[in-house]
Amino acid sequence: MRLMDILEILYYKKGKEFGILEKKMKEIFNETGVSLEPVNSELIGRIFLKISVLEEGEEVPSFAIKALTPKENAVDLPLGDWTDLKNVFVEEIDYLDSYGGMRILSEKNWYKIYVPYSSVKKKNRNELVEEFMKYFFESKGWNPGEYTFSVQEIDNLF
Repeated sequence: MRLMDILEILYYKKGKEFGILEKKMKEIFNETGVSLEPVNSELIGRIFLKISVLEEGEEVPSFAIKALTPKENAVDLPLGDWTDLKNVFVEEIDYLDSYGGMRILSEKNWYKIYVPYSSVKKKNRNELVEEFMKYFFESKGWNPGEYTFSVQEIDNLF
């Protein structure tokens, strides 16, 4: 499995004028140094999307496991590779949603999608993001045709 991208996505309902809000947020930042973020709602919001591409022959996962393991096991974990783990306590299992050819894990405003390599060969990143955003809006019960969004790559999370 390989990481393709980590993206920040700002969505908002079409027909709404958010220029005034953005201008006011910048004014507050310039005057006070305090950065304001929109609260995710039906009108506007910000989410993050991590796209992971499965290698040829890798199976699409059905769920994600959060596990606890002793320190001596943890230092030997081959991160990013499939592995067999011994002496592991499974703390939590999150079943992945399925939409089109992707599997989706959501944690608050962070989303991770897992797509097979064959899907990436047929579609570019923008098409994957559009398909994901359709899932996102539909999962909220919102009409995807009423929204627009902008995408920005995140180079460094720290």
